[in-house]
Amino acid sequence: MRTNVVLDEAKVDVLMRLTGARTKTAAVARAVDEQIRREKLRRLASMLGKVDIDEEAVSSLGAAEAAKEKRVFGEEHRDER
Repeated sequence: MRTNVVLDEAKVDVLMRLTGARTKTAAVARAVDEQIRREKLRRLASMLGKVDIDEEAVSSLGAAEAAKEKRVFGEEHRDER
């Protein structure tokens, strides 16, 4: 999406330097992505202690995924990770 915004050039320069972005567009896109990631983490963290997790189901899911990977890729693939 194309849009025009007015930004403090010094802040954008710092952002580009810190992120290694080569363009202002890339720097702003990275900043937006990072802000989205942080907000998702904040919301997830706010759920700590409020959600009951069936640890047995999680464990069995992990075991099922490992067995599936072993069937698909073979044992040697699992060791390469």
